[in-house]
Amino acid sequence: MPSVTVPRTLLAHLLAERHWTVDEFVRQFNRAGRRSGPDRRDHAISRRQATRWVAGRLPSLPHPASCRVLETMFDTTATALLAPPGGHTPNPAGRPDGQTTTRSGSDDGNLPAAEEVSPTDRRTLLATGLLFTTSATTLGPVDQAARISRVIAASTPDPLTLAQLQHGIHRLTTRYAITPHAELVAPIEQAWTTAEALLDSRVTGPTRTDLELVAGQYALYRGLLAFGMGDDHAALTFLVLAGQHAEAARDSLLAGSVAVLRSMVAFFAGEFATAADIARRAQPGAHPYVVPTLASSLARALAQTGDADGALAALRTMRDNIWTGPPLPGPEPGDEETYEAFSAVTLGYLNRGDQAEPHARNSLTLLGQTGRYAQLAGTHLALARAFIRRQTPDPEQAASAVNDALRAAAGKDHIRTTTRAHAIYHHLNANPNWARLPAVQDLGDRLPTLALPAGQEVAI
Repeated sequence: MPSVTVPRTLLAHLLAERHWTVDEFVRQFNRAGRRSGPDRRDHAISRRQATRWVAGRLPSLPHPASCRVLETMFDTTATALLAPPGGHTPNPAGRPDGQTTTRSGSDDGNLPAAEEVSPTDRRTLLATGLLFTTSATTLGPVDQAARISRVIAASTPDPLTLAQLQHGIHRLTTRYAITPHAELVAPIEQAWTTAEALLDSRVTGPTRTDLELVAGQYALYRGLLAFGMGDDHAALTFLVLAGQHAEAARDSLLAGSVAVLRSMVAFFAGEFATAADIARRAQPGAHPYVVPTLASSLARALAQTGDADGALAALRTMRDNIWTGPPLPGPEPGDEETYEAFSAVTLGYLNRGDQAEPHARNSLTLLGQTGRYAQLAGTHLALARAFIRRQTPDPEQAASAVNDALRAAAGKDHIRTTTRAHAIYHHLNANPNWARLPAVQDLGDRLPTLALPAGQEVAI
């Protein structure tokens, strides 16, 4: 006699009572979730999320907005809905196969790609899928087609949600550079999650292209945040995802922006040849907005490989293609200030500190009171390198410039500035004559304790 499949959650039991498939549950949830998210945005889930809820494969309760929608739909607490029907959480040690699971993250995010699913979980998911498709298989083909048509129609996000997501990106083009990183993480992640959940539905046509683009843009900014906060692994993950969205949306601006940022990640990991190659390969057919920033990335990387002619040629390309329009979604614009800053950076890496210094000062003048703290800090660090790499080095002024960089980024959660400041300080402190200077000693006292990455030389 075949064994009876017992629902793993009260939610699974209630869906079976209502004869709802997982697709029908997603449709009903997304309908109930309209205007229930933060700032009264639509709150939607994907079929994958719904399947995990039904099967009880949860590391924690879902997003608070998801809990509110569930409780409204079923008049039961989310905790009870996602627990077994009897109200007792299964003991992993008591599983028939003796396996346990290790979970991390939030249910409204994505599980790691390499997560293994135990045989028990596979059986449960298969049984759950069969349970919720039973009612559908009793329908005739015409009724099934009608049901699928309604699911597709219901999956299209309302125009306001898409407009709000796009407006959020527009605001980021001007707010990102002046807002502390920690304040941006939650809103960017929430918007990205919303866009990805909508993409996980059956949305098609131009709306899908719009969602691919906006999801990729939020992934790009999340990757940029991760990089600034010192998490290269997260940065690379989000940037690769942004590149996939760029390909799906066929958007050259997003694709070029991804190349700029991936080159940056490689550069600060000490992979200078890779950084140059990424920037060079992205140049043909690049969007005009990223042409100068790709050139600046190439110039910086080639300078570190010792290719002075190539680096200077890339600077000329940047100068000839300076962006004079408003900022667009992506990296900071390759405007006149950025040209001056990267001239200072590149010439400094070429040990031409006397030529780099006036460019750094021009950049600082153009930045003025803009509040673009990461750019201010970066230029102060470029000025410090110029003082070190002049024909007659000035370690005291270099230490002072590093202090200025730290002040510019103070309280902004920009770990990358602190890491680079440490690298310059270690360079200064390695010279016994410079290490005794009061300015260098004061810099050492000011720097927070920070261990440089093991086995990795941080470019100063």
